[in-house]
Amino acid sequence: MPWTIPDKGEGDNDLQSILFQEYLEVLVEGINGKNCVLSGCQVTGGADMTPEVAKGAVLSNGTLFAVAAATATIGAADPTDPRIDLVVINASGALAVRAGTAAPAPKPPARTTNDVVLAAVYVPAGDTSIESTKITDMRLVREQGPIVIHKETASKSQANSNASFSIFNNALSIPNGLFLAGRQLRVRAFGNVLHNSATAMTLTVTISFGGTNIFSDATASYGTTADADRQPWYLDFTITAQANNNQRMGGFFSAQGPTITNLVGIGDIGVDEILANAPIGSVTGGVAIDADAANRALDIVFTMSSANAAHEWVCQGITVELI
Repeated sequence: MPWTIPDKGEGDNDLQSILFQEYLEVLVEGINGKNCVLSGCQVTGGADMTPEVAKGAVLSNGTLFAVAAATATIGAADPTDPRIDLVVINASGALAVRAGTAAPAPKPPARTTNDVVLAAVYVPAGDTSIESTKITDMRLVREQGPIVIHKETASKSQANSNASFSIFNNALSIPNGLFLAGRQLRVRAFGNVLHNSATAMTLTVTISFGGTNIFSDATASYGTTADADRQPWYLDFTITAQANNNQRMGGFFSAQGPTITNLVGIGDIGVDEILANAPIGSVTGGVAIDADAANRALDIVFTMSSANAAHEWVCQGITVELI
């Protein structure tokens, strides 16, 4: 079970049963979803000073990082006094060890800002091996969602091009072992389109997971009416992992056409020409991407059918939640 403190007498030493302030701060940050483990990352001991860290995924300051299986190197033990080290994933997503200070009654070291703590390691004086009994599991694992794993608030736009472009500012990779059977990814995005020319233009929306298209369609057809007013679009879909290698999608896409000018905002309620306003989904069998074998990209791509300086799409926000 993650985030445990051994009872007195259960660990190698009663020092392991003390509830330090550092441990409480780890707990609070994890519950808040700021610095926490999403999957895996268990630390186990062995016959030397290099405990094993399992693959997994973490959020550091709300940023998603994949953690590859690796070994953590615990420094040489003090010859006289014990110490407590922390095994962490740092704010850059890298595995690190924060070494404590040896003392007759040691405390864990202070964490670096936005460290995700995986384990506390008791290092006895003169020790040469870190067995699992010397490791206290400090992972605060967020197993129940929804929890935001990716959010973008900066706009992204593309004009005067008929090339395909991702609407994400930052590529989103789902760590392997995270999106497994029984989990869901909910994605919401919104923005606007400018079609201020008499040249017809069609907007194609493509959604892919692991490099395989789940959905692709020439969704909205903007005609030959030039309009300086920007028109809104909205995308909301959920991908369900029915198995580790079976993903199915369902959702909704809406886009509006030429409109009257409003006093405030973009678009009209019940007035606009509706270009797209319908459910969207994957093929019946979904796609078969093994989400436990490698990190998998999740992407949304927009393509305008004609390159025109008066044609532009804008994405103004994206949220991805793990459920």
